[in-house]
Amino acid sequence: MYLVRPVDFADLPALERLAQQVGIGITNFPANRERLNDKIASSRRSFQTDVVQPGDESYLFVLVDTSNEKIVGCCGIDAMVGADAPFYSYRIDEVVHASPQLQIHNRIPALYLCHDYSGTSRLIALVVDKAHQNPLAMSLLSKARLLFIARYPERFTKRLFAELRGESDKQGYSAFWDALGKHFFSMDFQKADYLSAVSNKHFIADLMPRYPIYVPTLPEAAQDVIGVIHEDSSQSADILLEEGFEFRGYVDIFDAGPTIEARTESLHTITQQKTGKALSLTEKSKGAMHLISAGHLDSFRVTAAPAEPQVAGLALEKVTQEKLAISAGHRIQWVAL
Repeated sequence: MYLVRPVDFADLPALERLAQQVGIGITNFPANRERLNDKIASSRRSFQTDVVQPGDESYLFVLVDTSNEKIVGCCGIDAMVGADAPFYSYRIDEVVHASPQLQIHNRIPALYLCHDYSGTSRLIALVVDKAHQNPLAMSLLSKARLLFIARYPERFTKRLFAELRGESDKQGYSAFWDALGKHFFSMDFQKADYLSAVSNKHFIADLMPRYPIYVPTLPEAAQDVIGVIHEDSSQSADILLEEGFEFRGYVDIFDAGPTIEARTESLHTITQQKTGKALSLTEKSKGAMHLISAGHLDSFRVTAAPAEPQVAGLALEKVTQEKLAISAGHRIQWVAL
C-alpha cells in the first residue's frame, strides 16, 4: 500500500537518494542537499500559510511505501512561477517569408524566447524509485497533486502546466543544447542544468539570444529532438496527457522538452472527484480502486485502495482509514482510479 503526504525535514536523506537516481534533466529536483533542504523549508511554510490567492508558495509531497515506511517518490506544485524572475520558455511559431515576384511563400518554424508561463501554477518533480515505477504508484503520486488543487483552488491559478524532460543521454549530452545553448552560455548541458536548479534564473535572461531562432538553421540532430519526451519520463507524461493536458507549442530552453498545459476545470481527477463522509466496512471491500484523500493542509493524505461508493459517502476498509488517520464520519475526497 502507498500513501502520499507532505514532505518533512526528516525526509531529506530519502530525497537526496531519489535526486541521485534522477540524473540530469529535472532542474526542479537537484541533487544538492542545501537546495533540497530549502525546498522542504519552503514547502513547510507554504502548507502553514493562509492563502487567498496564489503567490510564491511551493508544495512538496512524498510517496511512502507503507509496508516498510520508506519514501519511494516525490512530487510537487509551484503555486505561481515567475514571482521573482521571469520564467522562460521557447514558443514554437512560424515566420512567413514571401516574394510575390518569384511566387514563393515559405512558412518557417522558429523558436521565440518568451515568459508566457510567468504567473501560472506548475506541476513539478514527479520522481519515483525505479523499483516502484508501477502504474498504481505513479498514478497515485501524480493525481494526488490534483486532489490537493481541487481541495484548495484558491491557492493555484486556473491554468496549470508541466515541463517534460527532453532528450539527453546518461553522460549529459543534449543535441539541442549542443547546437544552441552552448554557444551562448559557454558551458556544457550538465553544468547549465545544475546551475538552473541551484541558483536564480537571472543568468538566463542575461545570456540567451533575444532574436528568433530559425529551426531549419539548426543541425538535424537538434531539430529531431524538439518537443521529444525523454524515455524515462514517458510514463509520467502519459498520466498527465490522459488527464487532459495538451502540448501547445512550448518547449524548454535547455533540452527542448515539451511543456504541456491545461485548465483545471478540464482535468479528469478535478472534475470527477467527490466529497463526502468516510463510512466503515465490516468486511473486505469488493469495490473498485479509488484515490482517497483526507486531512487539512499539512496533514493532507492520499492513498489508493478498494472502496465502495454509497449514497451517504464512501465505504472504506479499516486499514485504509488507519492509513489516512481518520475514522467513520470524517470528510474525505475520492475519485475512481
